[in-house]
Amino acid sequence: MDKKSLETQESILIAARIIFAQKGLAGARMQEIADTAGINKALLHYYYKSKEKLFEQIFEEALVKIMRPLSTFLADDSELFQKIRNICNIYHKVLFEYPFLPNFILNEVTTDPSRIFNIMTKEDVLEAKGKTLQQINKAVQSGKIRAIDPQELILNIISLSVFPFAARPMAEELLFKDVDMDEMLQTRAERVADFVIQSIKI
Repeated sequence: MDKKSLETQESILIAARIIFAQKGLAGARMQEIADTAGINKALLHYYYKSKEKLFEQIFEEALVKIMRPLSTFLADDSELFQKIRNICNIYHKVLFEYPFLPNFILNEVTTDPSRIFNIMTKEDVLEAKGKTLQQINKAVQSGKIRAIDPQELILNIISLSVFPFAARPMAEELLFKDVDMDEMLQTRAERVADFVIQSIKI
């Protein structure tokens, strides 16, 4: 593929991410994606035969961006508290760059939950999970952390990392009218890690 074709395809993908994030699969229109990409609809159809095929690519990219940090966390050999800091920093880096991901995924995944399972399998999330569950249980047994369900701990970390990005419009309106939300989110990773670690320390 020549440089111009690559640039056109990238323009389409950028436009599709914007439109699908705003309107989902059902509400998006190929003409709107073409207009946003600055091309005509015929050229868009040359690269992507259907809206569904284009959506599938964008949605899978989004799921991978969310799932890969989780897989990295679960497979991480670091000491537990450092591991928690690592996942908080990774998630905040990804979500600050792609803030539309949480709502985009939540809006669409209910129509086909198998998509998440397929990506989790491809990204080795399920395989790596056992390693972290064992690590958390050992930390409980050794008295390093309080008794906690390992799966609940993982859910807490993900929730605290993802929710502020998913709820940003509401948070800006109700809680942070006089706060630079970008700055707050950029520096939040360490605060989340501190909060989680302090909540499980003995």
